[in-house]
Amino acid sequence: MKKFLIISATIVVLLLISYFAFFKYREIQSNNVLIPANTNAVIKISVDGLFKTLAISYLKHPKEYAGSGKKDFKQKIEDLKTGLEIPANIYFYGLKGKDKSTFFSTFKISDSVAFQKFAESKLSSKLTKIEHNFYQSTDSTLTILFDNKKVAFAFAPKKDASVSILRDLLNQKNTVKIGETKFADLTDISDHLCFQNEQSLSKMNFTDGKVDFTSEFISKIIEPALKPQHRILSSESTISFWINAKYKADSTKKEPAIESPALSTNTLKSFYKDYIDIEWLSSTKQVDTVVGYEYNDNFERVEKKILQDNMVPNISINMDANATEMANYLKKYGLLNSSTGKISGPIIPFSSFYFKANQNNVQLSTIKNKNLEVKKEASDDFLYFKLNFEKLGKQQPFNVLISRINLFKKLEIRGRAIEKDKIKLESELTFTNENANSLVQILNLAQNGLTTLLNSNFNMVIKPPLSR
Repeated sequence: MKKFLIISATIVVLLLISYFAFFKYREIQSNNVLIPANTNAVIKISVDGLFKTLAISYLKHPKEYAGSGKKDFKQKIEDLKTGLEIPANIYFYGLKGKDKSTFFSTFKISDSVAFQKFAESKLSSKLTKIEHNFYQSTDSTLTILFDNKKVAFAFAPKKDASVSILRDLLNQKNTVKIGETKFADLTDISDHLCFQNEQSLSKMNFTDGKVDFTSEFISKIIEPALKPQHRILSSESTISFWINAKYKADSTKKEPAIESPALSTNTLKSFYKDYIDIEWLSSTKQVDTVVGYEYNDNFERVEKKILQDNMVPNISINMDANATEMANYLKKYGLLNSSTGKISGPIIPFSSFYFKANQNNVQLSTIKNKNLEVKKEASDDFLYFKLNFEKLGKQQPFNVLISRINLFKKLEIRGRAIEKDKIKLESELTFTNENANSLVQILNLAQNGLTTLLNSNFNMVIKPPLSR
C-alpha cells in the first residue's frame, strides 16, 4: 500500500510538472512574437490565462455550464478546427500613421489543409473573396491576407486598412521582437486582457461573477486635489458620483451667448470650483402646470392650466461654487424664480430643479425642500462612481430593460492620483450570478440579443414640464 501511494504521488507530481512546463513553454513562445517597428499601441489577450480561469470555474460550478447537447458540443469542436495555431498570448497592434481604432495581427498556420477548408467554408460565407488568398468584408472593415505559413489580418472600423501593410507582416518586414520594444513589460503581465499605448496601460480580468478593470494614464484635462474630500452620499442611491479635481484647461466662457442662454453642463463648469457630486436616490413626484388651449362657447381659443403629476428622478447636484455669482447669472437670464427657487431651464430633461446655496456651495435638486449639506470627509480617491443596476431597473424609463440589465448587479469606479499628472482608475463590475464566469455571461448576453438591448424601442411618452 505504501509503495502504491509513493508511485501515485510521483505520477501526480510528474503530471503537475509537465502541466506547468507545457504552459510555460507556450508562454515563452508566444512572447517571442514579432511586431512592426512602428507599433504605437498593443492589445494582449492571455488565451491560456482565460482557459485556466474558465476551467477552474467549470470544476467549481459545473451546473452553471450545463445545457449544451452533444451535437452542439461536437459542432463547436469542429468550428475550432481552423488550422491556425492559437498561442498562449495573442497580440494585436496599432501602427503610427493609421487610425487609432485600426489593429493588425498575425497567426501561424499549423495545418494548411484544415485552414484551406476553413477559408473555403467559413471565410467565403462571411467575407468576399478578392483573390485566392485575400478576403475582405463587404464594408472593408476586416481584411485577411495569407500564404502557406501565416495569416495576417486588419480590423479597421474607419476603413483605413492597407493591403501593403499585411504583405509586410507576412514577410516579417520591418519587425522586431516585442521584448525589445517599449511594450516589453506586457510579456510579464498575466492579466486576461491588456492594452498599452504611449499614454496608458489598462488591464482587465474576468472571474466568477465579476469583471475587474484598472487603467493608469496621463491626464491632460484634470488635476486631482492633493487632499481629496467629498460629501457623504447615501449607500442606497441608484447612482452616486463625486469628483474633487481642477480642470487644467477650460475654454468654456462663464457666460454663454446672450442669444441662447441655458443652464447646461458647460454653464455649470464655468462656476465649478474643484468639486461636484451627483446623487440619484429614487423617483419623486413633481406637480407641473401644463398649459393647454381649448375653445369656449363663443368658439374663442382660451388658455387652460392643468396640474399634472409626474414621477421624475430624485436627483441632487452639489458643487463648490461662488453662489452669488451663479445666482445672479441665473436671474439675469430669467432662469431662476427668486420666490420659489425653481430653475426654469432644466439641467436634466423632463425634470424641474430647485436652486439652494450658501456662500461657497450650490445645490440643484428635484426636491424643493432638500437640506443643503456641505460637510465633507477625507478620501484617498479624488473620483468615485457607483451604479446600482438592481435599483436602476426599478426606475423609469429603465424599468423596460429590467429583463436585460438584471444580469448586472453593481458598477464601481475609483480614481486616484499616483504620480504627477498620472491617474489610476480601478473599476469593478459585479454580476447577479456570482458563480458563472463573467466573460461567459457577457458572451451569452451578446448571443441572446445585445443588439436588441442597444437599440431598444422604449415605446413611452415622456411629458416635459411646461410653462407655469
